[in-house]
Amino acid sequence: MAGLWDMMDMAIAEELGVDIETYINIIDNKCTDDEAQFIIITILDEDQGNLEKAKETFNKYLDESTM
Repeated sequence: MAGLWDMMDMAIAEELGVDIETYINIIDNKCTDDEAQFIIITILDEDQGNLEKAKETFNKYLDESTM
């Protein structure tokens, strides 16, 4: 059974439209700590005002993660 943190990671990855491995790689290895915190908090809070900005922040690393 997945733990609470695993379920949160899965939910955020789903919202961002990526698989869990890609999400974890970008959050842990590509984003700054401030960017990662912004992305996670925005999605968990369902902050619609910043949701697109959070997705843009995440997606700027998406192409890099496939290299």
